Amino acid sequence: MMSIKGLGQKARVALTICLVTFSGQSALAQDGGGAEMGVVDQFHPDHVDGENLAPLYGGRVIVHLSSLPKNMCYPIENSAVTRRMLFEVHESMLSRDWETFKYEPCLVTAWDEEDMLVLKDGAAAKYPGAVVDVRVKDPEGKDGAQVDARVVYGKVEDMGDYYRVSPLSKASVLTEPLQVAREDVAHAELGTVFTFYLKDDVTWQPYTSPGGTTIEGHKLDAKDVMFSWKLYSNPGIDCDEKRYAFEKVTRGELIDDQTVRFFFESQYFGAISTLGQDMTIMPTHVYDLSDPDNPDFDESATEAQQAKFFNEHPANRLWVGLGPYRVTNYDQQWVQAERFDDYFDKDNAGYVDVIRWRMIDDDNAAMNALLNGELDYFERVKSADYFGEATQKPSFMDKFYKGYHYLGTYGYTGWNLYRPQLAEKEVRQALAHAFDSETYLKNNYKNLARQTTGPFPYNSPAYDHSVKAFEYDPELAIEMLEDAGWYDRDGDDIVDKDGVALTIDFMMPSGNDASKGLGLTMQEAFAEIGVKVNIVGFEWATFLDRFKKRDFDGANLAWVPDLESDPEPLWHSKWGEMGKQGSNNSGVREPELDRLIAAGQRELDFDKRQEVWRAMHRFIYDLQPYLFGFNVPSKFAMTKRIRGYKNYAVDPGYSIREWYFVDPAEPGTRTARTK
Repeated sequence: MMSIKGLGQKARVALTICLVTFSGQSALAQDGGGAEMGVVDQFHPDHVDGENLAPLYGGRVIVHLSSLPKNMCYPIENSAVTRRMLFEVHESMLSRDWETFKYEPCLVTAWDEEDMLVLKDGAAAKYPGAVVDVRVKDPEGKDGAQVDARVVYGKVEDMGDYYRVSPLSKASVLTEPLQVAREDVAHAELGTVFTFYLKDDVTWQPYTSPGGTTIEGHKLDAKDVMFSWKLYSNPGIDCDEKRYAFEKVTRGELIDDQTVRFFFESQYFGAISTLGQDMTIMPTHVYDLSDPDNPDFDESATEAQQAKFFNEHPANRLWVGLGPYRVTNYDQQWVQAERFDDYFDKDNAGYVDVIRWRMIDDDNAAMNALLNGELDYFERVKSADYFGEATQKPSFMDKFYKGYHYLGTYGYTGWNLYRPQLAEKEVRQALAHAFDSETYLKNNYKNLARQTTGPFPYNSPAYDHSVKAFEYDPELAIEMLEDAGWYDRDGDDIVDKDGVALTIDFMMPSGNDASKGLGLTMQEAFAEIGVKVNIVGFEWATFLDRFKKRDFDGANLAWVPDLESDPEPLWHSKWGEMGKQGSNNSGVREPELDRLIAAGQRELDFDKRQEVWRAMHRFIYDLQPYLFGFNVPSKFAMTKRIRGYKNYAVDPGYSIREWYFVDPAEPGTRTARTK
């Protein structure tokens, strides 16, 4: 989970990789400039540089959703849509400035970051009262193996023959600096111990249990944070897509009601992000069966019963959060969030009173809903509409305006490497040579969409721009297939091998015209090399279920990565095994990728770490587990009634909290924040 703020200050957010449906938005011609970051209302036709509008408070905005997640419980729902809604209804312990990328307190007043020295066997006896037991990563182990160890923690300084360890955090086992002989230390792990000091004025939103018990005014405390961490160690909770990061946290301490401390297994570049932002803080009085304040309290509940209770809890939809808006409706038509007056940070509480996310899974129907006044914001405008007559008519221009923003999103078609017809790298490379990306870009993206060749954001330091897309060469593709033993043995115009025909079911979300267009192009292109493509559409819930279970041949989607995120869940072998419903949906299992991931995770030097990620980029593109697509801007249409829109470089590219009305005639608006 992550938080976003921006009213009167810089916007803040942290991102993990999440799934979205691919919208084949075209890139925009650079006719006199482009989208700039953080410029208020730059696309609004009435925008004047330097203007200082007086925002009103109140009113309602309606934002389009192309798909509706099963719920809003981010630990078990790895959806970009879930994450975007949680931006407004929940908070995390830390926030991150979008411009400086520095972490700042959100639910906490402060935090301490310390190091630890892992002692050699038998050395702990020399330092009585200064040692704690922690599971650490075994430097000699494989696949992230952990071992029990004795450690000393604090601010570590290398003094040559010894280390000086100074206490920094509250309730440290050290009361004064300690000298630890170098000969007693197996290895040092930097930035591995984090102590968080929670604010004492943060209140959970009201909760009404299925039995009718209502709990209001319950305060956030350290038990909530500890529970939020521990849930990832319960194997029955459906959080495999997130579990990988929290397995690295091997010890937690409840210091007092407002203080918690966590230990990582080893130094990890994503440590502070994992705890400070990616960990969704959950209320124990709602979810923890061992909490006496929970209306469903059951002190004898088993781990399996707790997992079932968590996975199926009704609050997963009618979310109980810590943000300025609380969810009051969640059904197939819309999700609605209304102002929560007890939100702790009044300066960042947003302007409008009601946010409604309306689900329309057909983009044509959504555009019509916008024109009919049923949506205020729609960001899947088709190229034909954006550049064509639809947005030039008075019926559009009188009430709406259009704009765009780029994110790190990239579209892709993921191949299921467990399928025999797609298991060989040479086959997947042949498919890449058979697809004419350059012509597709010209025909569909007005020349400015960007072909991607790797899994990192196009404008990030991790992206290796020296990697060029496979050249379009269908004759070479045919040769590669033949060299791999794939040719037409039975005269049906489909190549085969070992009794398996090279037929691919191209799975896509129903109603997504961009995916359908891509599938039809693949169908025609691949037929030229003897590969048959069937286009299969499913509604979103079914699509996602099949995708997670690897019940597909090829699937068209998009990832929304952070400027830098941990590649482990997408590419490590242990998350590609059958039975793991994580993000490695293609089933990639490559020891070299595992090695690179481990090296990058441990590397704290930013520039050196980017070198590792670029090596991963090169390896993955050669492997071709995806047919990599394009980085394109999202094109939006928005009502003129709303002001305060700003572009940001990270998903979702805007903050609804910053939007406001200026016309006093707008229903429900007022000049003061309170109702």
